Parts: sequence; structure tokens; C-alpha cells
Amino acid sequence: MIQHIFLDMDNTLLSPDGSISPKNINVIRNSPIPVSLVSARAPFEMAFAIHDLQLHTTQVAFNGGLIFKPTEKNNQRLYTKAIEPQIVKKIMTIVSQKFAQASLNWYSELAWYTNKNCPETDFETSITHEKPVIRPLPEHLTDAVYKFMLISFNPALFQQLETYLKQLSLPDVNVMTSGDAYIEITDIHATKANAISHIQTVEHLKTDQLAAFGDGENDIPMFQKVGLPIAVANASQKVKNYAKFISTSNRQDGVANGILQHIASEV
Repeated sequence: MIQHIFLDMDNTLLSPDGSISPKNINVIRNSPIPVSLVSARAPFEMAFAIHDLQLHTTQVAFNGGLIFKPTEKNNQRLYTKAIEPQIVKKIMTIVSQKFAQASLNWYSELAWYTNKNCPETDFETSITHEKPVIRPLPEHLTDAVYKFMLISFNPALFQQLETYLKQLSLPDVNVMTSGDAYIEITDIHATKANAISHIQTVEHLKTDQLAAFGDGENDIPMFQKVGLPIAVANASQKVKNYAKFISTSNRQDGVANGILQHIASEV
């Protein structure tokens, strides 16, 4: 029997406009099974969903770079793993010099930074309802950087950027795509799989007691850690290959329908 559900947010739980459908809210609120969001987002970008879904369990930000428990005033940190400062500077230098047209974004626990306004950041704001802090590339880092997000709506440029970064073989970071316009870079230990292992150990759960919903490349390690991986219909075929079941799309209440069809019936 499933004892914990893990949910990717963007393109899985969230509708294309970044909202949570009424059906998803209703089913998750009324489920007796604990739910954890496992997202590439920063905690402040997850706050609305935690509130709307009335979640009080452990949550995962930055693909596993920060594991926390929501509290009324401040989040209680349970695990943190930021990107090493020398790697941060190297990535900033490479992207700004070789791929200046791409949107370069970096995240601390409390803020989203970028070096310029552009259509990509405007689109991200429309989805997250957060605005970036415009800042020149810093000479000296004052905040820990948990994630880089590189965005390009130019398919050719995106492919060049992805290929270049993955061929660099940076030993201390994960370079993962999310959709067809986003590249996310986190510390090598910041993975959804490691985050699930942390929660599984604390809660003394077996693999076959865990379920997860996802759509993107960064969800594959999570799927490999749970007994019941469920992909939404809009997931790539590569992701679907790791799923036990395929639910409806994120436009059609994929998480709620998956819970009702494959999990709630066992409770």
C-alpha cells in the first residue's frame, strides 16, 4: 500500500498557466497519504502550492538541493546542498561569454537573480508570478547558489547550449533538461532520488510504499526510486519508458486522476 506520494510541479501537478486545477486540489487535500512536492523550483516559488494543498509534510526544492518542512514563519531546513562557488563562477563565465543570447538565471534560497530582462524571464514570471532581481554577474558571491536555470526559446541555440554543457563533463554538478527550453544545473548530490531516499529513511518506508508523478528528464531518477512511478500524458517518451502507468495530461488533472485510479483504490 502506498504510504507517501511525491509530485513534480511544472508540467505535472501544475496546469500550463502555472495554476493548480480544482480537481487536483480537492483530491490531494482529501487524500490520507502524505504528499511531498519534489521540484526544481525555489521554496518561495513552491509556497503557493504548499498553501493551496494544505501540505505540512517534508518538501523538496532545487531538485533535492534543499529539503525542508514548512512552518508558519520560516521553513525548517532538513538538508542543504548548494553548488560549489568555483563551479558557480565557471558556469557564469562560460554562459555569459559563449551563449550571451541565452537567459542566465541563478537562485539562492530566497531570491531569483538574472543579469537581464528578456522574453524568457517575462515568460517565467507569467508562470511563477515571481520577478527576478536584475543583477550584473557578481565578482564575489554573497549568497549560496542552489540552481542555475538557463532558458532559450531558440531551438538551435538551446541544442548548442545543452550539448556544450553536457560535453564539459563538469564533475560536481547535474546538467538536466526540463522541457524543450530549460536547462537546470544543481550540485551533483542535489537529485530527486537522493531527496526521496532521505524522506524514505526518516519515515522508515519501503520502496513499494512510494509513488511519484513526473514528466521530465529530471524525474527519471525519482521514478527509479519508487515502486509506483506514474507519468502524465504530456511527458516525453523517454520518461514514459520508466513509468508503470500513464495518467492523463497536466491539462486534464493528471495527478488527481492517477491518484484516484492507481492509489486511492488501494487505501
